[in-house]
This record gives sequence, structure tokens and C-alpha cells, in this order.
Amino acid sequence: MKEIKLYHKVWVILPVLLLLLGLTIVFLIPITKGLNQRFWILNWFMLLLSGGTFLWGLSVIVRERVLHKHAIIITDEKLIVGKKEYHFADIHHFDLIYFSQTTNIRIHYKPDVEAKKRSEAKGMDRIGRKINRIFTGAEDCIQVANLTMKPEQLCNLLNKRVKQRLVSQQP
Repeated sequence: MKEIKLYHKVWVILPVLLLLLGLTIVFLIPITKGLNQRFWILNWFMLLLSGGTFLWGLSVIVRERVLHKHAIIITDEKLIVGKKEYHFADIHHFDLIYFSQTTNIRIHYKPDVEAKKRSEAKGMDRIGRKINRIFTGAEDCIQVANLTMKPEQLCNLLNKRVKQRLVSQQP
């Protein structure tokens, strides 16, 4: 099968970026003109928050559209999200969950793989896995809202790849 590459939808990110740019300008004006001396800490905080979020969103667009770094890559063997790789041979199934106003795909590992990952986890990774287990019901989740493929289609595709991997391993 061919490799599938997914991006974030620009038309969803762009209006938010324009709003953040406007907020950055609104909070920058009082600072440059010396206005609102009483609220200078609040102005600086809001400027850094809106400006930082704007720059982060802009970096997502540049990274994906200009530098062609994909948000998600699906191959026959694995799912790649950023720098993390999830091998289909280790996964039992995927399912959708709507958590904290976003769409996520839960990754359910095979019992032996999950036990191995749990025992190998150290420090913050161990704590993060426990928190994920409590809130989402799985130790790993990937956020899939605003991608170029619908979350339901993506989840079905991932489950098909897991089943194909299972069938290809049988003699």
C-alpha cells in the first residue's frame, strides 16, 4: 500500500492566526505609547501570550506547508506522529474519543506490549501514562482534529492497517 501523509487544515488555523495577530497588535499599542501604566504587567502578559501563540501557529503552517513536514504519516508498518512511531504489530486496535473539546484516537496496545511499555516508563513518562489511562482509558492518544482526513475515516484506516498486519503475520 502507499504511504499516506496528513496535514492540518490551513483554513481552520488561518482565521485564528489573524485573530491572534490582531490581539498582539492591540496589546502592543499601549506598551509602545506608554499608555495604561496601571495595567502594564497584564499588557505584557497578554502580549506574550497572544504573540507566542501566533508564532507557534505560524510555525505549524510553515513547517507543514513550506517545509513539507507532515502532521501524520501512515505506512504499512507504522503510524508516525511527529517524532513518535506506533508500530501496528504492537497495537490491538484504535478507537475515537471526544475529550476536552477535541477529537482524539486512543491507541490500545496488546496486553504484553502495554505491560512492557508500562515497566520501561520512567519519571514523567510514567506519570503521563497514568494520567492518560485515568482520563482517556488508554495509555496513548493522538489528537486528530482539523486534519485533512476526517477522524472517523482515519480511525477506520488505522484499524484496517492493524488487521492487515495481523493477517500478513499468520502462516
